Amino acid sequence: MKAFRIYFVFAILIIVGGMLGVYLALQQLEPSSGADDEQGATSEQVFFDFPEVKTDSVQDVLPELPPEAVPGEYVIHFGSRRDYLAYIAALMEAGHKPLGQIDELLAVRIPDDALLSVNFGRYGARASYSHRVKQPLPPVEIDPVALAGLRGYGASARSIVKGLPQGDGSGVIVAILDSGIKAHPQFDDVYIVNIDLAGGGVAGPGAAHGTSVASIIAGKEGIAPNAELFVVRVLDDEGQGNSYHVAEGIVQAVDMGVKVINMSLGVYEDSLLMRQAVKYASDRGVLLVAAAGNDGYDRMPFPAAYDQVLSVTALDAKGSQAVFPNQSQKIDFAAPGIGIRTAKEDEGTILFSGTSAAAPFVSGTLASLMSGEEAMSGDEAVKLLRRYLNDAGAPGPDPVYGAGLLDWDRLRERATPGILDIALAGIHLSADAQPGTNMPVEVTVQNRGTKWFNEAQLEVLINDSEPMSFTIGTLGPGQTTTRKVYAQLPSIDSEQTLDLAARVLPEDLNEDVRLENNLKAIQYRPR
Repeated sequence: MKAFRIYFVFAILIIVGGMLGVYLALQQLEPSSGADDEQGATSEQVFFDFPEVKTDSVQDVLPELPPEAVPGEYVIHFGSRRDYLAYIAALMEAGHKPLGQIDELLAVRIPDDALLSVNFGRYGARASYSHRVKQPLPPVEIDPVALAGLRGYGASARSIVKGLPQGDGSGVIVAILDSGIKAHPQFDDVYIVNIDLAGGGVAGPGAAHGTSVASIIAGKEGIAPNAELFVVRVLDDEGQGNSYHVAEGIVQAVDMGVKVINMSLGVYEDSLLMRQAVKYASDRGVLLVAAAGNDGYDRMPFPAAYDQVLSVTALDAKGSQAVFPNQSQKIDFAAPGIGIRTAKEDEGTILFSGTSAAAPFVSGTLASLMSGEEAMSGDEAVKLLRRYLNDAGAPGPDPVYGAGLLDWDRLRERATPGILDIALAGIHLSADAQPGTNMPVEVTVQNRGTKWFNEAQLEVLINDSEPMSFTIGTLGPGQTTTRKVYAQLPSIDSEQTLDLAARVLPEDLNEDVRLENNLKAIQYRPR
């Protein structure tokens, strides 16, 4: 009898436990009425494409489709996992299968007919669009004379960098969100994992762009030859994709354990989902690098425009900005981007140009610094890059060159004492200088060595006039100093040019390790 009672009690407990489990499961699929204990990526201050839905009909609040939005689909964002799961269940019950979902960001991609079937506002959700993303296009509205004056490097990334910045990339996974990658002899010893989000296959049509980008980062001619690659095809055969796939690729890369994400792509519309994905990566210590764009605008596309992303502009072999890149005070680095010799699809090489080529120089360098015996963290690697940048253009950070130019010699020599390297960093005439007026010209000198110097002579020559001389006093490693002179600009209808040249000379020429950077000249022609 006692045993019967025990079994009876156990049976009651099992029935009650089962009923409680069913109740809790059903509760998981019901919209939450208040704060949830597990918040999603939308808990930060964000701005939505859609107003909050407070009516029973979503149709009442549909805004006009933005120019860069992908038609026929929407992205729904949730503040709690409970609401997220409940909405997906309701969507499936209504006969709609999501086009995609990113669990980490509590975001669902749906077709437009699903938007009208299940009211996302009932689940405390908000909606946004997916935007068209493109690889940076070749410049089409830039002065052809200026373009013709650019000098290509004509060499591989390894040759330009002149060896390893630090480690060979071993143990570092770099994600490349691009058009895919083709098999190539340069990648024979590179471990590559890939996924295709855009369709057509990772090695499908259009993969040439991603192949070139990858060969700058890793492989036999890459900056970090032994870095592992996680290649995500987010651009199709025409170099186009969408912000949803970019966000999805970022999240998958983070979850894969990558340390650097390279994105030679962009869109001029801010995408809520892409912004959340960038934050997801940044919060987990992953470095993001993106091309500044080739359109000659005074702003950058996204993701380069996000604060958490390192943006990169392009230089030619003379160290001059490549004319066509976008300009912005937020640009972080300037790197080689004209005539870079890269892997050409299945075999051979091709000359690759643009900010798409410049960005992977930064990604490869970071991978090198994060590997080897003196491997550093991502934050440490970025700080080191910033510390050893070369000034150019206007003194200090500027919209043309950003915070400055990468210098791999300085990175390698940073621990070697006693190096003297005095450089003529820049001759700057303001872009809004008016023809026919007397305008200031700024001449900047930088100490790029590892020792202090006490004195140097700066000479500035304007056209055929007598040189103007200045004494440069004590200057520490990395420091800059600027001198200002005034020059008369030719009038708008004049055929004359303004020729400016400057050189800086140390007390002992034989002590300066790089005399080739002691001289600079520019020419101004009124337009």
